[in-house]
Amino acid sequence: MLASSARRGGKALSIGAVILLLLATMARAENVVFQSTDTPPFWSAQLPENGLGGATLKLLSAAAGVEYSIEYLPVKRYRHSLATYIVGDPDILINQKRRAVFPIGLFRSAFFYYKPHHDVIEFHSLRDLKGHTLGVLRGTLENRDYFVSNGISVEENDSVESLLKKLKRGRIDLCILVDVAGRYTIKKIFPDEQDNFVQVAISGSVRPIAIMIDVAEPDGRAVAKRYRKVLDKTLKSPEYHDILEKFYGKNNIPGDMFEQLQRFGQVYAIDWDH
Repeated sequence: MLASSARRGGKALSIGAVILLLLATMARAENVVFQSTDTPPFWSAQLPENGLGGATLKLLSAAAGVEYSIEYLPVKRYRHSLATYIVGDPDILINQKRRAVFPIGLFRSAFFYYKPHHDVIEFHSLRDLKGHTLGVLRGTLENRDYFVSNGISVEENDSVESLLKKLKRGRIDLCILVDVAGRYTIKKIFPDEQDNFVQVAISGSVRPIAIMIDVAEPDGRAVAKRYRKVLDKTLKSPEYHDILEKFYGKNNIPGDMFEQLQRFGQVYAIDWDH
C-alpha cells in the first residue's frame, strides 16, 4: 500500500514537473528572427554580441523573455523587407506597414573625404557638391536623378570598405556614411591614416536605431507588448549605460542621447494595442 502510494505520488510529481516545464517554456516568446544589415559597429555577426545594437537587443530581449536570432541582408533587400521583425532605421524601409517602433539607440550621417586629394570641401548647400563624385551605399539613395541634375555624379557601392578605398584612390571625391561606422572602418583598414580622412557632420541627420515589429501579425503584436513593457526601465538601467560607455567611451555618451530617444519614441508612437 505504501509502495503503491509512493509510485502514484512519484507519477504525480513527474507530471507536475512536466507541466511546470511547459509553463516555463510558454512564458518565453517563441524564437523570432530579426532582419538587419551588416553595419558595424552597430550590427554585425562578426562583432561580440552583434555590435552595439545587438548588445542592446540582447539586453531588452532577456528582460522581455524573447528568444531571437538575427538574419543579415544586403541593404537593397533589407529596404524592401516585409518581415514581421526588423531592426535598424525605420525610415529606410520602403514598405510602410503598421509597425510598433521602439528606438534603442542613435546614429548620425556624415560626409567623408580624403584630405590629400582635396584642400577643403565645403558643404553649405547642394551647390557646393557640383562637379564632384559622391559615393553611397547601394540601395540607400532614392533621388539619384536629383543629384545628377545638379551636376553631382553618384556611384553606388556594396560596402563601407569599398567606399573608403575609392576615396583614397581618388575614384570618388566624397561619400555619405553613418559617422561612427565610417570611423570604425577607417580605423580597421587604414589605422595609420585616420587623420587623412575628414569627417563633416550632416546637420539634422540624427536617426534612431529601432526595433520594428509588424503588429498586424498576432504573434508580432504579442512580442511587441513584451518589449514595450520593459523598454523604459531597460534603457534607464546601469546595464544599458555600460553598453553605451563601452561603445562611446567613458564619459563620452552623447549628451542628447536620452532626449533624442524619447523624441523618436513620441514620433513613432502609434495606437496599436486595440
